[in-house]
Amino acid sequence: MLPIKKERPVRRYSGIKWTSNITNKKYLKEDFNNRCGYCDDLDIFNGGSRTYHVEHFAPKEKFPDLEFEYSNLLYACPYCNGFKSDKWPSNDSKINVVENKGFLDPCKDEYYHHLHRNNDGSIGYDSELGEYIYRELHLGLLRHQIIYKLSELYSGFELLDEKIKNKKMAGDNTADLEEILSKVAVNFVRSFKEL
Repeated sequence: MLPIKKERPVRRYSGIKWTSNITNKKYLKEDFNNRCGYCDDLDIFNGGSRTYHVEHFAPKEKFPDLEFEYSNLLYACPYCNGFKSDKWPSNDSKINVVENKGFLDPCKDEYYHHLHRNNDGSIGYDSELGEYIYRELHLGLLRHQIIYKLSELYSGFELLDEKIKNKKMAGDNTADLEEILSKVAVNFVRSFKEL
């Protein structure tokens, strides 16, 4: 088992800094490493930041005073944001879980005690609350597993490409690395045939 997210997001701001979703989204995108706060899908495989949303952890429909409260905002893919919608287990914005039903803020440690990533890239849960979140956000969708694999390969391609560039600049022969890059590309195609 792996952590559900590659890197835990950290909000750099609190309070109401900007009263515009466009501005908040710009900062949330950075704070959440271009990834959905819930499922960790990298935005470039989902249409880019244009398709990602400013998610209101405690729903703005129920708690309008939190609409621009930065500590209540997340960067979210359209799937997780749409499935969560304005669901909330209580009438209090600070009570986010009632009897193992509710949601956890992915910027807090507790989130990582209830959900995980399986070695095949799929998302799993470790508790009743984790199962609730998993089901409500539809974290079992195959798309999350595919985007995880795409992200892994993308990182590998970037790393290998950077090594090749550095070696070429130093005047080194890069034929062996270019061959590896070619093999990785073949494995990339093969891995998706297995899904």
